[in-house]
Amino acid sequence: MRDGLRFLADLSDADVDWLVDKGDERQVIANTLILEEGRPVDSLVFVLQGLVEVRLKALQDRSVATLGPGELLGEMAFLEDQPASATVAAKENSLLLKVGFDAIRAHAESHPEFASRLFRAFATTAARRLRERERHYAQRLGLDLLQREGLSETAAQLGQMLDGFKQVLQEADQAALKNGGELPEEQKQAIRAGFRLFINALHTMIGDDSPLDPAHKDQLGAMVQREVLPYLLLTRTAERLYAKPRGYAGDFLSIDWMYDDEPGGSGRLGPFLDRCFMDEKAAQAVRNRRGLLCRAILEHVERHPDRPVHITTMACGPAREVFDVFEQLTDKSRLHVNLLDIDAEALAQVKGDIEKRGLDDQARLFMANLVYLALGRAEIDVRDQDLVYSIGLIDYFNDDLVIKLMSYAHSILRPGGELILGNFHPKNPDKAFMDHVVDWRLIHRSEADMNRLFETSAFGRPCTDIQFEEAGVNLFASCTKD
Repeated sequence: MRDGLRFLADLSDADVDWLVDKGDERQVIANTLILEEGRPVDSLVFVLQGLVEVRLKALQDRSVATLGPGELLGEMAFLEDQPASATVAAKENSLLLKVGFDAIRAHAESHPEFASRLFRAFATTAARRLRERERHYAQRLGLDLLQREGLSETAAQLGQMLDGFKQVLQEADQAALKNGGELPEEQKQAIRAGFRLFINALHTMIGDDSPLDPAHKDQLGAMVQREVLPYLLLTRTAERLYAKPRGYAGDFLSIDWMYDDEPGGSGRLGPFLDRCFMDEKAAQAVRNRRGLLCRAILEHVERHPDRPVHITTMACGPAREVFDVFEQLTDKSRLHVNLLDIDAEALAQVKGDIEKRGLDDQARLFMANLVYLALGRAEIDVRDQDLVYSIGLIDYFNDDLVIKLMSYAHSILRPGGELILGNFHPKNPDKAFMDHVVDWRLIHRSEADMNRLFETSAFGRPCTDIQFEEAGVNLFASCTKD
């Protein structure tokens, strides 16, 4: 999701205003053809909601990518005046914004500043996709490429570690075969120790503190991913993070599974490998932050015993912390909640939970594009909030969008209201595994980063408070509106 949102970040608010005013919003149902390989293209297409799928004729129309909200289509045809280079179809019911090439060219000619920002945005998109393609080729080229780059020693060390880990897995699988399909306890301990060694080796050799440059880290990471992918695909949670069926890694169902702390998978090894992933600090942090936010909401309810408390959760996902709070409230009318998300499936699940618990009068659902809210391109009927928070949204947003989102939250808070934002911290020991193996790439931020962002936003001052969940991986920065 983060990469798809970078396009809007390159444009000014006025640019976005113009695109939206000149564009044509269209709701399309699943399987609707949006672009057809080899056919003329006359519009840029922005994915506002839903998911689209990219297919290539050269691969027998096999899917090569799934793109989510904020992604851009048709920019290559615009630049080269050529037919579409791929077929794009709606994977699910989706909302698109189409802006005609002729209108864009005319506006670019009369507004050179707009043209400059637009072509920079195109370049950013092209660079991101090129990096993704390079990672793909690095996976295929493997050790030969690494040796040509002079990294054979580091690659060999990683290769030895991987060989040892794979041998442990193979021996465990054989032991399970002889044990009626169940892993013996001795093999479980060996896998757990091997998985921990694997995570630590990645952190040391290609983590943020490694002296290697980013390109070399990516090459080594691609090699590692290629080696462990057959085992990773046996898990349930880690496999979903890698596969991104909703267009980004940390979707509502992935988070729900981590909340439940119930591993799954296929075969004799999959469930226990998923157990190992669930025991890692990153997954622990996801579980812990649910409790932290539950306590924060309850504090606001206790702070105002004389009136109902109003809160808004941005990118609500499964919203389990909200339902935890309601379970602890004798008087449910003490709390009113606005739940915002762009994922229709997430909202459908939350709606079912609301109805099952009889909370229809206490909760409102909004399918909302938070980028558009932050840029002032959309509005919802939410104001005078006591608490606005997001657990895991800004890890996907660059600094400019985070500042705009902070300022939007400031505008809907009542005086004395509080904004709480969660973010993975750079000291996350699982970051190399997340980046290179499951491709769960997030923007990690420190306390200084959060203070700087709040100072630059409408809050105009550093955080009121910063705290960590129990694993010490997720920080939660809060600021009170004067």
